[in-house]
Amino acid sequence: MAVELALAAVGRFILVNRTPERGQQLLDTLVGKLHCQAELRRWDGDFALPSGVDIVINGTSIGLYDAEARLPLDTTTLTPGQIVADVVFSPSVTRLLRDAASRGCKTLGGLSMLVNQGVLGVQYWTGVLPDAAVMQQALAGAMGR
Repeated sequence: MAVELALAAVGRFILVNRTPERGQQLLDTLVGKLHCQAELRRWDGDFALPSGVDIVINGTSIGLYDAEARLPLDTTTLTPGQIVADVVFSPSVTRLLRDAASRGCKTLGGLSMLVNQGVLGVQYWTGVLPDAAVMQQALAGAMGR
């Protein structure tokens, strides 16, 4: 996701990772190949967002199939108007998204991201642009929603 955002000209990244080696690999790509401004911070305990952050993305599997799973994030540092996205697709509304919405953030769940990845994949492989709403409805049905 960070690479796609870099290609879309996002100005600056703060990568937070529990494993410094894995975080460094992404940092090297963003800075060395895509020429972005980026820094790596170690994720140790509840991460407090610095001021000026516009978009927060949970790219981990924390919360997958567990609506109460808590991401180690100091949610008091979320501010109204921030965009908070969670790549977790089930449940469609994670604890992170609920906490962010309660703080006035705009939220984006993983189910719509999964659907849009599917739309792009079908279009790429077949040349046909599928209806995202139909795909979302079918996926939600398959997941028992």
